[in-house]
Amino acid sequence: MVRGLVWFVLFGAASLAFYRVNDRIVWDICRRERRPYPQAWTFSLYWQWRTIIGGWYTDARRAGLLIPKAAATAAILIASIGSVVTGIFERLPG
Repeated sequence: MVRGLVWFVLFGAASLAFYRVNDRIVWDICRRERRPYPQAWTFSLYWQWRTIIGGWYTDARRAGLLIPKAAATAAILIASIGSVVTGIFERLPG
């Protein structure tokens, strides 16, 4: 039970870091392309599509946020996979 809560908190922290890095990338793109910065960019189909296509890591590099973006992505993956693996090991006999 406690381990599940710890993994949940770690996943939440990783998700918040992931969002903040993406927010700074959006801000940098808007600044470079002279677009208005949308406060609710997460609800915009344009920005959702733009984050999915392959150039998002290129945009992160241009913003100087490639390492934080990679670290936040890795943190989400580790928290997701780690919680599943821990759950499997807890259920093993012995």
